[in-house]
Amino acid sequence: MPNLTNPVAPQELLVVGAALQTGIFDILKQGSCSLEELAKKLDFDLRALWTVNESLVSLGYLQFNSDKYSLTSEAEEILFNEQSDKYVGYSLIHTFNVIKAWTTIPEVLKTGAPLERVRDQQDIKGFMAAMKKSAKETSDDIITICLRDLPIGSKVLDLGGGPLNYARPFAAAGAEVTVQDKPEVCEVMEKNLLENERIKFVPGDFTEEVIEGQFDLAFLGNICHIYGPEGNTLLFKRVHKVLKPNGRIAILDFVRGVSKRAELFAVNMLVNTQTGGTWTLQQYTDWLKQAGFDDIQMHDIAGRQIILARVIT
Repeated sequence: MPNLTNPVAPQELLVVGAALQTGIFDILKQGSCSLEELAKKLDFDLRALWTVNESLVSLGYLQFNSDKYSLTSEAEEILFNEQSDKYVGYSLIHTFNVIKAWTTIPEVLKTGAPLERVRDQQDIKGFMAAMKKSAKETSDDIITICLRDLPIGSKVLDLGGGPLNYARPFAAAGAEVTVQDKPEVCEVMEKNLLENERIKFVPGDFTEEVIEGQFDLAFLGNICHIYGPEGNTLLFKRVHKVLKPNGRIAILDFVRGVSKRAELFAVNMLVNTQTGGTWTLQQYTDWLKQAGFDDIQMHDIAGRQIILARVIT
C-alpha cells in the first residue's frame, strides 16, 4: 500500500552514494586524512566537503579523531568487505544513479526520451557491482534451469555477459561459454579470466550482429528490458540463426503481469533507454514465434522470470 510517511528516508542513501561515487571512501580506505588533505586529493571545496563529511560522521560512516577523518569499522564492512552479509559495496553507486535518473521523470513525461548523461568509470564500476550482487543470489538456479537436458559440454552464447556473472557459473557447470559484449568491456574483463576457464570473449555489438556459430544455448540475461518490440524481435531472429537444431534461447528478465517488480522497473527503463520497458509473457511469445521459436516455457526465480524457447526444426 502507498507509504510516504517518511519522505527523508532517501537522504542517507544519497549522501553515502555521492561520497562513494566521488571517491571519498576510496581515499579514506587507503588511510585517514585531514579535511585539507582530502580536499586537495579530490580537488573539492572545503566547506562542501566538511558539510558532507560531518553528515557521514553523524550517520556512522566516518569518524573524526586527531583532526583526521577515517572510515568506521561498520563502513568498512558495508562498503569493502565482500564476505560480510552486510556488504553493499559499489552497487550503491548504481542505486544512487538510478535515483538521480528517476528525478527526471517530469521532463521525460513531456519528451518521451531520457536525458543524456555521460557515465564515468565509477558509474561503470557501480553498474558492474550491482549486476554481480543481483546474479549471486540466483545464478545456481538459473544455470540449472538453462542447461537442463542439454548435453555435457554444451556451447553457450552469453550476450552482454561481460561482467561474467553468469558466464562463470555456466563454465563451472561444464559448458563452453562464448561472451559477446562491447569491445571496451571485453578488453577489461578478459584480463580477469582464470587459468583454464572455458570462457572466451568476442567483441561486438549484438544489436548490429550476433556472432556466427552453432550454439546449444543463447543466454540473454537482463537484456530485453533495454529494447522495445522491434529491437527484441530482431535480436531473437539473429539469435535463432546461430543456434543448433533444437537449440535453446533463455531470457532472464522481469515479466510484466508476473513479477511484482516489473511495472516499477519499467520506469527505470523509461528514464534510461529510448525504447526499453518490461514485457508480458504473451509479447515474448509473439516475438519468439516470429523469430522461429516454439515450446515456450517460463520459470519463476526469486521474483525474476526465465523464459525458455526451442528452435523449430
